[in-house]
Amino acid sequence: MISKQQGMKMETNFDNLYTNVKNRFNDIGKPDYPYDQINNYADFIELSVLFSTKDGISYGDLLDSFFGEPDENTNAEKKDENEAFLKRVFSLIDERISLYAESYPFHKNQNVLLLKESISENNKYYVFLLIASQLNIFNSFLHNLTTDFETLSYETLKKFLPNAIIKQFGKNTDYIGNAKQKIQALSKDIGIPVNNYEVQEIGDRNNQERGLDVVGWLPFEDKCQNKIVFLGQCACGKNFESKQHDTRRFEDYLIFYKTKPQHTLFIPYSLINVKECKFYGNYIEKDYLVFERKRILSLLNGNKIYNKLLSKELIEKCVNGE
Repeated sequence: MISKQQGMKMETNFDNLYTNVKNRFNDIGKPDYPYDQINNYADFIELSVLFSTKDGISYGDLLDSFFGEPDENTNAEKKDENEAFLKRVFSLIDERISLYAESYPFHKNQNVLLLKESISENNKYYVFLLIASQLNIFNSFLHNLTTDFETLSYETLKKFLPNAIIKQFGKNTDYIGNAKQKIQALSKDIGIPVNNYEVQEIGDRNNQERGLDVVGWLPFEDKCQNKIVFLGQCACGKNFESKQHDTRRFEDYLIFYKTKPQHTLFIPYSLINVKECKFYGNYIEKDYLVFERKRILSLLNGNKIYNKLLSKELIEKCVNGE
């Protein structure tokens, strides 16, 4: 039983951590993303709304915050360039309003972006994914965010593959023992033999093989080893591109028969380019199935796991303000 004094201490600790996050964000002023990463700038603007007053964030606010107030010495061409860039970002936010529809927690009133007055559970999932894509800012809550993201990725794959067997293999693992023992147990469950030479190269003290977070496979009644296996990696950090190689080591650990596994990446970023029906940027490598923010939200809609999230208090704080 938690005493009143302990409860106050825990609450105070959370408040301090949250204040540190807000201060860290406010110190940024303007993010230093390359200008072609307008999806990251849109995320930054959405975070600005979460940390703002109820008045939201206007186009003019951001123009001043990003580029400063122009004076008589400001180059006219540079001013036009800055305004054109910010209009592109706001245009992407308009796309998101249409793309995410009821799942989008923000709305626009003329050129002001505001948080909706009534926030649904799916809106809160969006806020979580937005926060989880900004670990450099929310690093005080890193453990909870990354653990919860694995949980939501697991739930996403379960919904996407309702006839498949889905297992957790990362922080929230369904297997016990060291990495060798977990891989051997997974091999037995899938019905695909293990490559003993490769697995024996893993150190006995290695308790978690970091190449795999979520795994799923479509079973057949027969015991033939030819089957479709989804090897999933969950990546929140800005360097998620480098993590795309992690699941490939399981092509060495397990002996797949006649078909390669489907490498799968779960990321909290919003990458869908509505106009071109593909992803923004050149982040994703060949032969990868990607679950980004829109796809995850669509599959989580109606899921009842929200109240079990470790990050629930943080999400509530972000959407309810002070």
